[in-house]
Amino acid sequence: MLLTKVNGMWKEEALSHFMTELIDYAGLFPPSALPLPEAISNYHAYIHDSDSWMLGPFVIPASRLSELEPYKDQFNDQYPLRLSVILTKPLEIETAMGDIHLFLETYKTAGTIEAIEVPLPEKVDSSFLEKLEKQTASYPIYCEITGTIDQLPYTLDTIRLINQKSLKSIGIKMRMGGITSDLFPSAEQVAIVIHESRKRNLTLKFTAGLHHPIRQYRNEVETKMHGFVNVFTAALLSYCHSIDSKIIETILLDEDPTHFSFTPDTLSWRNLSVSSSQINKARTVFAASYGSCSFDEPRKELGELTIFNGEAPR
Repeated sequence: MLLTKVNGMWKEEALSHFMTELIDYAGLFPPSALPLPEAISNYHAYIHDSDSWMLGPFVIPASRLSELEPYKDQFNDQYPLRLSVILTKPLEIETAMGDIHLFLETYKTAGTIEAIEVPLPEKVDSSFLEKLEKQTASYPIYCEITGTIDQLPYTLDTIRLINQKSLKSIGIKMRMGGITSDLFPSAEQVAIVIHESRKRNLTLKFTAGLHHPIRQYRNEVETKMHGFVNVFTAALLSYCHSIDSKIIETILLDEDPTHFSFTPDTLSWRNLSVSSSQINKARTVFAASYGSCSFDEPRKELGELTIFNGEAPR
């Protein structure tokens, strides 16, 4: 992979669209599991950093929203504390909405709610999703899928039907790893989720395990970790070219960074390409973002795949 950075700024339009608000900061969660003061301090620094355009919201459990009051003076309407709020249990919607209302009353224009993330119950039914849709106001919702791949079509079909009935779109959240090897889904599983979600026009976001740009083996988890460039390239190509799940899986499994390339106007994987405008659209409506307990590690490793002399990629 060959990228360009000039005077500390990423210059390619395609790369800019690929990376804009790609990383939701989840410093409270493992493996970092930082104390709230440290995580908030990090986020405050990141929103004033030159790479702040890559940064999404701060990820926090709904049950901890009340702990944010002491930090409100660090944020303002120009640099707000943007939150993606996680419900740790699927049935705590009413309590969470009360906590969200209190947070917004406290922070006013210095805080915003960007999304609500909800774990799905083991048995998904339309009544739960209808209740979720009605009680969460206008906030974007992402449902973390559970269960087996065999259950996936029913789950996605149920969500699609709810979306068709409402003005709000409920998206899908997929867990991509954790602190042990058994928490990493196979490339085949990820490919099926991407493929089936695209077929149903369901927005996707990911969480955990995507610290590195390109798929690679990591000793700390004793398995291969998915690369965020792999995952989002696969999702973008799926959306723009309707590639099948086997090709998606091949992209996810690719450990050769030279197979991925950005030019000023395109992102390519081998002989498949998407334009800058296609990336922008697909990121907006399909491949939203991913949660990471580190903001530094992904961008640092992305920078290690970069030339710094200002010349266009060859």
